[in-house]
Amino acid sequence: MNVVENDRITQHPSFSTNKYLMDIMKQSFEFWHNDSLINYPLVWKKALESDSKIMKKVRMWEKHSTQKTGIIMEEFFEMWAYAIRKSNFEMATRSIQEWERFWRNATDEQFRVCSEVLQMIEKYWREIQNKNIE
Repeated sequence: MNVVENDRITQHPSFSTNKYLMDIMKQSFEFWHNDSLINYPLVWKKALESDSKIMKKVRMWEKHSTQKTGIIMEEFFEMWAYAIRKSNFEMATRSIQEWERFWRNATDEQFRVCSEVLQMIEKYWREIQNKNIE
C-alpha cells in the first residue's frame, strides 16, 4: 500500500493508485483533528443516516457494486475513526498501514466513493456549524 510518511509515498501494489484517497484522508485528519472536542464518529453516523445527498450516494454505490459495499464503508469509517485519534497525520498513516484487508478487498471505485463520502460529511458538518452561527 502507498503510505504517506514524511511527505513520501511508500509503494504497495494494493494502494499504488490511491494517492487521491490519502490526500482526502489527510485533509479529513486536519479538519477533524482540529475539532477534536466533538464526537466525530457520531457526527459521521448522523451524516450517513440523515443527509439526503450522502444517503443517495451510498445507496447508488451499493446498488451498482458487486461487493459488500456497506461492509467496506463501515470498515473504512471504523478504522478512520481510530486512526484520526493519533496526534499527527504521520502516526495516523502508520495505523492505516494495518488496514491490509481493506486495501486488499476494496476496489478503485470504492476508494473513490469513500473519498467522496468523506468530503461530503465534512461539508455536512461545516454547513451545520454555519447554521448554528447564524
